[in-house]
Amino acid sequence: MHTLIEEIDSGKLWDFPGGIHPPENKELSNQTPIDLLPLPERFYVPVSQHIGQPGSLLVKIGDQVKRGQPLTQPEGMMSLPVHAPTSGTIEAIGQWDSAHPSGLPELTITLRADGKDEWCQRRPISSLEQLSREQIQDKIRLAGIAGLGGATFPSHIKLAPAKPVEVLLINAAECEPYITADDTLMREFAAEIIQGIRVLDTLLTPKRILFGIEDNKPQAIAAIEQAIRNSGYDANHLQVRVIPTKYPSGSEKQLIQVLTGREVPSGKIPAELGMVMQNVGSVFAIKRAIFNDEPLIERVVTVTGERTKQPGNYWVRLGTPIDWLLEQTRFKPQLFGQKVIMGGPMMGFTLPSLKAPVIKSTNCLLLPSKKELPGNARELACIRCGECAKACPAQLQPQELYWHARAQELDKAQAQNLLDCIECGACAYVCPSDIPLVQYYRIAKSAIRHDQQKQQKAEAAKIRFEARQARLEAEKQERENRHKAASARRRSSAPTPDSDAVQAALARIKKAKPSAEGEQDMAALRAQRKAEARAAKAQKAGEDPKKAAVAAAIARAKAKQAQAKGDTSADNGAALPEDRRKAAVAAAIAKAKAKLAQAQGDTSADNGADPTEDRRKAAVAAAIAKAKAKQAQAKGDTSADNGADPTEDRRKAAVAAAIAKAKAKQVQAKGDTSADNEPAPTEDRRKAAVAAAIAKAKAKAKQAAEKDDASADNGAAPTEAAPAADANARKAAVARAIAKAKAKQAAAKEHTQRDAAQKTDDQ
Repeated sequence: MHTLIEEIDSGKLWDFPGGIHPPENKELSNQTPIDLLPLPERFYVPVSQHIGQPGSLLVKIGDQVKRGQPLTQPEGMMSLPVHAPTSGTIEAIGQWDSAHPSGLPELTITLRADGKDEWCQRRPISSLEQLSREQIQDKIRLAGIAGLGGATFPSHIKLAPAKPVEVLLINAAECEPYITADDTLMREFAAEIIQGIRVLDTLLTPKRILFGIEDNKPQAIAAIEQAIRNSGYDANHLQVRVIPTKYPSGSEKQLIQVLTGREVPSGKIPAELGMVMQNVGSVFAIKRAIFNDEPLIERVVTVTGERTKQPGNYWVRLGTPIDWLLEQTRFKPQLFGQKVIMGGPMMGFTLPSLKAPVIKSTNCLLLPSKKELPGNARELACIRCGECAKACPAQLQPQELYWHARAQELDKAQAQNLLDCIECGACAYVCPSDIPLVQYYRIAKSAIRHDQQKQQKAEAAKIRFEARQARLEAEKQERENRHKAASARRRSSAPTPDSDAVQAALARIKKAKPSAEGEQDMAALRAQRKAEARAAKAQKAGEDPKKAAVAAAIARAKAKQAQAKGDTSADNGAALPEDRRKAAVAAAIAKAKAKLAQAQGDTSADNGADPTEDRRKAAVAAAIAKAKAKQAQAKGDTSADNGADPTEDRRKAAVAAAIAKAKAKQVQAKGDTSADNEPAPTEDRRKAAVAAAIAKAKAKAKQAAEKDDASADNGAAPTEAAPAADANARKAAVARAIAKAKAKQAAAKEHTQRDAAQKTDDQ
């Protein structure tokens, strides 16, 4: 099987399917050399004149600029700058009519020419050896060079392919009717075009260079062949291939198929097959950028058609107003329906506004008469003749694409490879129903591109959002790690960890606490010692030793009672270490509160101002009992003076008073304990009431007995039954007091039960 290079060297040419042969009409504009035009007063330079992103502004209103000075700087790989077409002043930066089928305004820099046409600083070179490959690519990009065949794809992107290049193709076919810009350029600047090819050869190092040109340009063919011979190029390395005239042989994929026999698959680009193609106008612009250091600020524009008096090709600065340009060519518009087409009759479009400027893709301005191009006839229904499918060079089904595009069925149109349409217009040219098929395709492709851009923006926004979330999560994790590390450092620097310190403190507290039994023994011992100390103190103060003995006995009884309670809880199964500890603590608290209550009881007895109701009652009961005991003692002394034996009575009265006082203090102490912990229970109040009643009854009985004894001593004549009657009276009084106390106790118990029931209902 022959390789690609062997097939190329054989000189064979191939063909592509479809295609048409419309009238060329090139003789209107290719009979004269390229002409120069004067400078207009104002230039309107759009910031975006290529496929890709526009550059960012480098100038502002009022700035003075010179010819060739950059007005924008590129932003991204698909961005190109634009340059000042002449020297002058930046007059405005804003929206202006665009050279686009939509006619929508776009951001445009308005430059007022000063007439001097002064160049900015340039650094021309004489040899490519003075620049590296990277410098060459950078100069091509900064010169703003794009494909001048009409696509305006950035040239520096094509000249940096990912795969090695086997074949470099120069497109000089210029198959569109009426257009002769490349034809005249090759005639007059063939040597400079060959210099531009040498620049591309240096960058890409291809195995072969094919110069494709249609056979309807004999003068251009001769000029290029002569320039190749004069340049010393190897004729085998750079080959001129003259191809048959057929529309659209100048399309990229169709020209590759004609020159190499290779068909570029759908969705792929020629670079994936090891091929790169450049338009002959772009090659000339590359030469001027590298050797002359001139950016792309002008191009050759064909002005043709029966409505112009001076058809031909002109060097036109980019940004020149189209209406001004037409005036220079003596354009005479018809009164109604005059069209100005930018491009050729097959792929061009009617300009919505003549105020739009010349841009990089403006290769032709066609001014036809109504007879020359009758205009759009009335669109008829598709008759399914199939002529459009025969003429399609991309082997598509134009009628199906038309139906889907018209119905806005974009998915189905894409499934029919709508994006492979090169918009050559061959299908519309042969359509007997005069359906503007290409217009439907352009609208559908524009909608598809819009949807794709929206999807790309959404994907980019999603990627940015996910990246932001990941960044925030990483920052959060980093903060947590820093906090953990700082906490670990603090724990390591401390003597012991926090938990160990707590455990050590608890251990010290437990160690300091004695056992429950030890606490009870210690409490009893302390109570006994305090009682003995109190008795000794009372003896020193001249108090009655019997009272001190009674107080000591009561204290010992309380200690034994507390100890007995602890033993009882131990017998009931509650002698766990925690329970014993609680019992010991409770005993100690009770003892402390008993002392406090005794002190407060004495004070309240003297002042009568205790704030707590239970303490007040207990103090009052204790004071009454103490007063009555003293009264009984006084009466006992009187009776002793009258001849009665008072010793036994005084002893009984003192014991009764001491017991009553002790019980009152005990009740008060219990009341304080319950006040500290929780409200005083009903049982304590009941016991206090019973104790007070018993003391009161005993005091009354003692008083009655002493009165009887006194009356007997004063001369009464008691009978033999008097002692028995007194004894019965005393017993009856005691019985009544006990009954009264039990009645109060029952009433208090019933009241307690009602309170408990009410609380249960409330809960």
